[in-house]
Amino acid sequence: MHVFGAFELDIQPGTPDNPASVRAALLRYTRGEDGRLYITPECTSYEEIEGQINALQDELDEIRERARRAFQVA
Repeated sequence: MHVFGAFELDIQPGTPDNPASVRAALLRYTRGEDGRLYITPECTSYEEIEGQINALQDELDEIRERARRAFQVA
């Protein structure tokens, strides 16, 4: 497993009989009273939420790159 922060990447290498598989999991969240999962803290300005979104996007970009490499090896 490759842990980044809010996300985790689970890579199962391929074998001659089974193809490689990859799945992403959400690690960091807060459940609201209404049952929704929140993946950022409460932000009180546009700059704060923009920073949170940018950090999540950076993590997703890294996950994408690691997944690409996992499938190239297969």
